[in-house]
Amino acid sequence: MSMRLSEAARRAALAAHAALIAAQVAVGGTLPWVGAALLLLPLPGLWRGREYSYQWSSMLVAFFCALWLAEGWADAGGRAQAFAIAALAAADFVSQILYVRLRGRERSAPAAGSGDASR
Repeated sequence: MSMRLSEAARRAALAAHAALIAAQVAVGGTLPWVGAALLLLPLPGLWRGREYSYQWSSMLVAFFCALWLAEGWADAGGRAQAFAIAALAAADFVSQILYVRLRGRERSAPAAGSGDASR
C-alpha cells in the first residue's frame, strides 16, 4: 500500500523537528535550551497533523534557520556545527511547507473531480 505524499512529508517534518530540538539541546547553553523549549510548543499540533500548527511552526523554524546562519558567520570556531543546525532547520522548514501544500492539494482534489462527467 503506497503512502500519500502528504503523509511522507508529515513524517519527514516530524523527524526533522525532533532532530532540531535534539540538536538545540546537544549544543547546550541557556539560549539553545530556550530555543528547544520554544520548538516544543507546536509539537502536539504537528503530531496530530494540524495544518495551522505546521503553518505557524514553519515561521518559528525559519527564525531558527536565520539564527543559526548568523551564529555560523559570527563564530568561526563553531561554524560547522551552526551551519549543520541551520541546514537541519531549513529541512524542517521545507518539509513543513511541503506538508501544508500537499495536504491542501489532496483536500481540493476530490472537489475538483466531482464535476459532471457526462459532458
